Amino acid sequence: MLANHIASELRGLMQDPPTRSQELLIRNLAEFTLNTEDDIMLLASGYAGTGKTTTIGTYVALLLKLRINFVLLAPTGRAAKVLTAYTGQHAYTIHKKIYRQKSAKDGMGRFVLDRNLHSRTIFIVDESSMISNENQEGSVFGSGRLLDDLIAYVYNGKGCKLMLVGDTGQLPPVGLNVSPALDQNSLGRYSENILNNHLTEVVRQQEHSGILYNATLVRNRIETGNYKLPLFELKAFNDIFRIGGGDLIESLSENINKLGLNDTIVISR
Repeated sequence: MLANHIASELRGLMQDPPTRSQELLIRNLAEFTLNTEDDIMLLASGYAGTGKTTTIGTYVALLLKLRINFVLLAPTGRAAKVLTAYTGQHAYTIHKKIYRQKSAKDGMGRFVLDRNLHSRTIFIVDESSMISNENQEGSVFGSGRLLDDLIAYVYNGKGCKLMLVGDTGQLPPVGLNVSPALDQNSLGRYSENILNNHLTEVVRQQEHSGILYNATLVRNRIETGNYKLPLFELKAFNDIFRIGGGDLIESLSENINKLGLNDTIVISR
């Protein structure tokens, strides 16, 4: 069966054996790749370190091997650069890809939804948690609803389909409680044929990163509705430690001198 072959190829391209949730994603990717239904969509979400980047990078490598057309997209220029770096293929911002500026005759300064001239192409969108669908009053881009416009653009192309990837632990767009592009209920407005995948097992730096270990503990507590202040595990790790308020300024100065201002971040309640 061709789907089994594609899944086997994906496993073979991965450096490590897939986790249980990665295995489900691999099988759904195989089905998604072969599916020719008009409204097929794939959603891949998960926290940092659960293997999204690894799996998507592997999938892009497989698409290249199989000579299947694809387009890589991200909401911001920075996210597009990251996507380019880990796939080795050029990624565009969503706005640059799906909009075109109206001619001077029609009026300067506005951008309308462009025609999708691609056919039988898989559109892969990373960092989808940033995609809003709130009507941006005064927006110069299309309808002002980015998710609406993205989906309209993709499925306007012959045989094109959409894959949305993102971290459900990141903040949703401003003013929203959930990220609509990572929420199956929200996406149900566009399609009833959604292959939904949520990666859960942490694989990256699991044994060595206290930051990732404790972040996962916090996220798991939030998912179960436990909002009490957490107790962090510090003893087993060398990348997370406790300091008193009197040492804060000295520690900040030391890190800025050592790492630079751009790599020194303060997170407060």
